[in-house]
Amino acid sequence: MKQTLRWLSRLLVLSLAVAGSVLGVAGNAQAANVGTPSITYSGVVNPPTADKPQSKLWWNDGSWWANMWTTGRGWSIYRLNRNTNIWVDTGVRSDSRASTSSDALWDGTHLYIASNVVTSGASASGQPARLYRYSYSNGKYSLNLGFPTTISNNSSETLTIAKDSTGALWATWTQVSRTTSTVLVNKSTSGGTRWGRPFVVPGAPDAHPTPDDVSAIVAFEGDEIGIMWTDQGTGTAWWATHDDEKSARSAGSWKVKEAIKGKKRVDDHLNIKTLQSDPSGRVYASVKTSLNDGSSDPNLAQELLLVFRPGTGSFRQTTIARTGDCVTRPQIVLDTENNLVRVFHTAPHSSVRGCTVSAGEAGSIYEKTASMDNPVFKAGRGTPVIEGAKSTKLNNVTSTKQSVNATTGIVVMASDHTNRRYWFSDRSLKPAR
Repeated sequence: MKQTLRWLSRLLVLSLAVAGSVLGVAGNAQAANVGTPSITYSGVVNPPTADKPQSKLWWNDGSWWANMWTTGRGWSIYRLNRNTNIWVDTGVRSDSRASTSSDALWDGTHLYIASNVVTSGASASGQPARLYRYSYSNGKYSLNLGFPTTISNNSSETLTIAKDSTGALWATWTQVSRTTSTVLVNKSTSGGTRWGRPFVVPGAPDAHPTPDDVSAIVAFEGDEIGIMWTDQGTGTAWWATHDDEKSARSAGSWKVKEAIKGKKRVDDHLNIKTLQSDPSGRVYASVKTSLNDGSSDPNLAQELLLVFRPGTGSFRQTTIARTGDCVTRPQIVLDTENNLVRVFHTAPHSSVRGCTVSAGEAGSIYEKTASMDNPVFKAGRGTPVIEGAKSTKLNNVTSTKQSVNATTGIVVMASDHTNRRYWFSDRSLKPAR
């Protein structure tokens, strides 16, 4: 009898141990799945949520929307059904070319999607960058007559757009030759109906950075355009501003200055946002450095936040993350509900400690926050917001040019280009107490 009881006791302990083990595995797997896997894709050349300065999402009429790749059909406008947590294809197409990337802008009346043919080397002619303009009514987008229009006839690594107070659209990109590149700008007539000839920022002291550098554009302070570009050769991020009412091609209408300068202080990772409702016209830019190259020091600045205040004409600089955090490809979203700068970036999976992989590799998407008034970020990578138990190659986070609040919540999207699947995170934004 005692032997039977001992056997039953051991069996019970073993059963509990196995059950605990199973529950533990399930709990760990569930904890590792942060965010939501979405549609799969194939046939597109580049990760569909790239590139670093660009935005693929926007908020309109109570919904989140995105320009996403549809296998066999090209780029399409999708709407997020928050009840089912599913991105729904609206059937409205933009570019059909598989080699393109896009930047989306919703201005309250029209949706603008700029689409450029991506190149990682010399720019090629006969590869036009196009602007698509859509009207919105009764829950549907429709392409406007006469669109798309042509912004440029050359391929580029990336291209971004902004709209000024006169209704004109602006675009910037870097056009690469064999050994160097040129920062180019173009301006349209009102609404993007016609574009002029691309030009270099007049009076810019350094408009020819390395072939690996990029530029980005933003509208700010109600009546100004700002262009930032990197030059890894001099370790400089340049900042050029233009008053909307002045001639675009006049050197006297531009003010150009260094936003940051120093050895290895910039890389080609740049994202820039502005707070349109802010009367002071503050502009926020995230810049990745190259200080990790050739150094094992984990305490050097890996990502920097640059804050421009038009009233002073100067930039304030603060560290987002350090080289020991192994972060890359930062994207900014401004949260007016909580007065926060939200920075999203790629870093190794949360199960990985330290930089056991290079800073450029995929992993998980993390978030860090700081006050917009006094941006000081806590140490570390931040909090995982998109992470898969079996998907450890997430990268190229993207979101919106718009500010977010309690009404919109916040949606960010990334792609697993190894398994060819979109992932996203959708969260509410409660007012800070």
